[in-house]
Amino acid sequence: FFFKQKTAYEISTRDWSSDVCSSDLLHSSLTCVGGLPRVIATFPFSPGDASQGLDAQLSLPSWQVVTEQGRTAVTLAEPAYVGCAERLALRAEQFRRFAYRSHPPPPRAAVPTVLNEVGGHWFPSAVRRATELIREGAFEKIVLSRAFDWRRSAPFDAFATLHRLRRANPPCHTFLVDEPEGALVGATPETLLSVFDGAVRTESVAGTTRRGESASEDASLAEALLASDKDLREHSAVTASILRRLKMVGVLAAVSRAPELLRLGNVMHLRTPIEGTLPADRRFLEVAGELHPTPAVGGKPRDLALPFIPGFEPHARGLYTGAVGWVGSDGRTGKLFVALRCARLDGATARAFAGAGIVAGSDPQAEATETEMKLRTILEALI
Repeated sequence: FFFKQKTAYEISTRDWSSDVCSSDLLHSSLTCVGGLPRVIATFPFSPGDASQGLDAQLSLPSWQVVTEQGRTAVTLAEPAYVGCAERLALRAEQFRRFAYRSHPPPPRAAVPTVLNEVGGHWFPSAVRRATELIREGAFEKIVLSRAFDWRRSAPFDAFATLHRLRRANPPCHTFLVDEPEGALVGATPETLLSVFDGAVRTESVAGTTRRGESASEDASLAEALLASDKDLREHSAVTASILRRLKMVGVLAAVSRAPELLRLGNVMHLRTPIEGTLPADRRFLEVAGELHPTPAVGGKPRDLALPFIPGFEPHARGLYTGAVGWVGSDGRTGKLFVALRCARLDGATARAFAGAGIVAGSDPQAEATETEMKLRTILEALI
């Protein structure tokens, strides 16, 4: 998970191709112990006024703990000022003496879930209007999201919620990002972009149905999803857009396999893995900037669909459906995930988000049911 707390280096940017992750710049500005650091990255769904927290943020934490392939490494970083070596040595000794002990949160009595939808009963009419615009040729697909507020007397516990999400959703990527408006915590099934050793990996995730109550019902629902014309059209639109945008930034041999099933706790999706090769003259953020936002969270064509979203939705998305992750200090490696199945926690208030892709033939009630299925992932984890 990713949690911005104390940073050694921070920058705001609206330019995905900005060279802020230049290894020369970072290495000349920092002194590190424990290997090269990773730059934590957060990108909102769409950029906006910096005073509203809608700028992209690249932050280099003063310490990082990374576990990969069974090995855990700690990296400490300090600005390269006088005395930094002594400060790093002191902090390294503190880490060597640190002994972690898990303290599960005490059981809490059940609290009724009372949700208030932001904007009231707006969603069905918006779906109907969106399908009219699709018939008129304004765009092929648009993703509409809903926001729900849950207010209670006791504050929400962001870290306990994060741990519950991690335990309940092992196929997903859990994340926590500290924002001015609160802590955004979630478990997303979707990778926006992963690049290691020049190998580009991303995926198309679109098309949804619920899980069955029994093995036979689950298999029947899966078969219906794989044969659903509406879901297959939505999925193929996302896949084609990703492949086209990868080609635009010169990613070679981007190929997709046939859709497969991605089974999660209470829903399943159609998923297509996509792979390619990063050109020598391209950087991680250039490719990510071309992909984000994908039609799975925005629409298609992107330039035509996105301008309609603010007129439909009565809430600001912020980092929801944005991207969270990290970029390597070499500027060519990294991982970004699409911020889905999440809620923003601020004291005793939680705002949870869920969305659905609207295409020709979308039914308002079916789309509302889909968003409510997706909401369960985060609502069941809130503590």
